[in-house]
Amino acid sequence: MKWKLWLRNLSVSAPRVAVRTQLPWAVRVTLAAVATALAVMGLFAVYQYGRNLGVPVDHGELLNELERAREQLRAVKEDRDRYAAAAVQSENQLKVERAAQDQLAQQLKAIEGDNARLRGDLAFFESLLPAPSTSRGVVIRSFKLQPDADDNTLRYRLLVQQSGRPDKDFVGAVEVKVNLLQAGRAVSLTLPDAAHPAAGPAPLAFRHYQRVEGTFSVPEGATVRSVQVTINSGGEMRAQQTFAM
Repeated sequence: MKWKLWLRNLSVSAPRVAVRTQLPWAVRVTLAAVATALAVMGLFAVYQYGRNLGVPVDHGELLNELERAREQLRAVKEDRDRYAAAAVQSENQLKVERAAQDQLAQQLKAIEGDNARLRGDLAFFESLLPAPSTSRGVVIRSFKLQPDADDNTLRYRLLVQQSGRPDKDFVGAVEVKVNLLQAGRAVSLTLPDAAHPAAGPAPLAFRHYQRVEGTFSVPEGATVRSVQVTINSGGEMRAQQTFAM
């Protein structure tokens, strides 16, 4: 029985199993070059061994085999160079695509910034619509507070307008009082502040309207609860409005 099974395994009808291993092209090319080089070295070794033993060697056939091995080696080298060039081209293409993606990201960021500025300008021009007929003198048309460079820096924008048909310029000053909540305690910050003159706001001098803006910093962990804007002129309060945040 064992003898029959052994003969069946050696016959044509015996089951065949194919095992294929996927290797990268660079490894395959390298292995082929090594195999061709070994074949050339083997032919040369056989030739030398035959000469040393005095065995007659068919030089023509040996030269043909050697030339075929050389041709295979040249073909393998050409494949290696072609694959290397394709790899370099693919890497360069990838670099170009990455640079294009970075450029698109920068353009998108610039567009988002432009959209934010356009929305601010739109809100500004909408605020320039005529004031209600019941209002007189100086009015606070709009106020906006938003983060600036970092979380602790805020930028404010204020629009002040003279209602009706003014016949002279308004000269005065803006006072901004920021009410904060820090560690459960109510604190306040008043602008202008002599210790931070760059925070503004600038003095008022206009006929129809004036746009005022500036930045200020708040303490770490503090939260803005409300902002009170006061317009003064000649030692008198002309307008005041509180904005909840």
